This record gives sequence, C-alpha cells and structure tokens, in this order.
Amino acid sequence: MSTDNHFTRDLAAAIGEFRKGKFVLLHDSQSRENEFDLIVASELVSPEHVSVMRRDAGGLLCLTVSHEVGKRLGLGFLQDILVSSVSRFPILGDLVEVREPYGDRPAFSITINHRKTFTGITDQDRALTIREMGRISRMVLGNNSSSRLEFIREFKSPGHVHLLLESEGSLARRHGHTELSLYLCRLAGLTPSTAICEMLDGETYRALDMQGAEAYAQEHSLPVIDGEHLLKHYLASSNFQVTVPHSSVS
Repeated sequence: MSTDNHFTRDLAAAIGEFRKGKFVLLHDSQSRENEFDLIVASELVSPEHVSVMRRDAGGLLCLTVSHEVGKRLGLGFLQDILVSSVSRFPILGDLVEVREPYGDRPAFSITINHRKTFTGITDQDRALTIREMGRISRMVLGNNSSSRLEFIREFKSPGHVHLLLESEGSLARRHGHTELSLYLCRLAGLTPSTAICEMLDGETYRALDMQGAEAYAQEHSLPVIDGEHLLKHYLASSNFQVTVPHSSVS
C-alpha cells in the first residue's frame, strides 16, 4: 500500500475521532513553525478539553474561525486594527509586524469573553466562550439574519480567548494551523471553528519535537496528522466545497 493510501486511511480514522470530540495532534511543517498543536472542534469543547490543553500542551489557547464568519461579523486582523490606530498611538507604527519569521501574516484578531463568564480565564469560562463561538459560527454559515446581533449580545472584548481568522482563500494562500484545522473540520462535517494550543516541552523549553509528540499521542491514544499530507489532500480535492453541516453533535 502506498504512503498516500496509508495517509488516507489514517486521516479517515482521525476524522472519526475528531468528529467525536477527541483531540488530534496536528503538525504544520518543518519549513514553517514546526510545531504540534492539540486541536478540537469548538462546538464540542468542554472544560476538560481546556484543562488538558492548559496542562499538557501549555502554549497559547486560541479559537479559530473561518474567513466567511470573520467577514460577516465584521471582525478584522489585529495587525490592521493596530495600523489604523497609529495616528492616535504612534508607537504602534514601530511595533506592528507585517510578517512572521516563517513568512506568514499573523492570524490574530481580537480577544473575547462570553458575557456569562466571570473572569473569563477558568477552564469552565474559556470552554463556554469557545463553545458558544462555535455556535455563532454555525448561525453565520447558516445565513441566520440575527447572527451578528447574537454575537454582540453574547460576547465582549477584550477577553481571555484569542480569535484567529482564517486567511481568504484558506489553504490556497496560507498553510498555518488555523487553516489546516478548519479544513479538518470541513472534512469531518463539523462547523469550521477549532480550539488550538501549541504543545511545549517543559524540559527543553522549546516546542515539543516529533518524538515527544508521538509519545504523547501513543500514551493518550490520539491521532497525529501531518500538515503537509493534509495540504496535499486539499490540493488534490479540486471539487471540494464548503458546506454547512446539519449537526455537529452526535
């Protein structure tokens, strides 16, 4: 059996687990960040998920949303927001970074809390914020006319959850964990929104390497997905279309 066939088989198994609300370890590529992220679909996030990401991964817990959702809600990239504020705060002109060291534009947008949270930082609070943003994403993609008003009613900023916006064109233009994880959601028939967190190594003080990620995945029975293979799958799926699923929860 070819390597591609092995990947297709493994990807199908990973999608099955992901659809159930299980974590997947997603590596972008050695030529990019060269990092593994723990990812889970936003609508399926529980306080336990947040606790695991905080304790076992240790990076920055972020919430991804699709380009279409960001556009319809009127959200912008933090970079653009800061640049537009330079006239009032000139120091921003010297601080705003156009590209990351690996060449990509930062995906960061605003930070949010759900209005029913207290401090916003607890596992319970962040799970609520992430899960409800997944619900809002579903409303937006379902062309619900009240979705923008619902977003304003339910959320506030600044908050403790970092929003990451998908680039226009998704994987055709950017190959980050944001775009890769949203593609996985679409393949799984889930609302394209994920919680992601980089896996760090407490011994080397760097990103967790391949050996460490594979050991963690084996210990916790989690699938590992190679972003380069996932990108190849995307490029081969020329007839791929984004659809709004009927239900994310089994």
